[in-house]
Amino acid sequence: MESKSIILAAVLLIGVVLVSGCAYFTQDKDIDTTIPKRPIHWHPNLKIIINGEEQVIPNDIGLGGGPGKIMDAHLSGMSMSPTHTHEEGDGTIHIENNNPSSKPETLTLGYFFKVWDKQFSETCIFEFCNDGEKKVTMTVNGKENTEFGKYVMRDKDEIVITYS
Repeated sequence: MESKSIILAAVLLIGVVLVSGCAYFTQDKDIDTTIPKRPIHWHPNLKIIINGEEQVIPNDIGLGGGPGKIMDAHLSGMSMSPTHTHEEGDGTIHIENNNPSSKPETLTLGYFFKVWDKQFSETCIFEFCNDGEKKVTMTVNGKENTEFGKYVMRDKDEIVITYS
């Protein structure tokens, strides 16, 4: 009887190890588990400096009548992109998204530039691209960040993109 208990315990232990291992190795390591599953209204701030001159972030990016285009309006619940600007012109990006987990890329800096219809990557900002002397760099909250377009913006982030 005792040997049957030992064998049963060993089989159960092996089963737990196998199930745990399968669950671990089948996880998608690229999924950001910090993407909210609830509606959000965040306000990161963007500053772009090209050759020492701060660029104006236009009003109404992603809104009807403004620059860029309206994309994924169903996520904002209004007739605007879930990532957009308003009339402030101070670099405040508004992220108003009722279901960010359904399309996490709408929270990225790259998505904002796509809405704006402007080029942005680790090598280019607008028409300014890395060359031998000048390059694109980015900081978030004062720290260097190399995610560029893949960066998932957060409320109150201070994002600075520099080309010099």
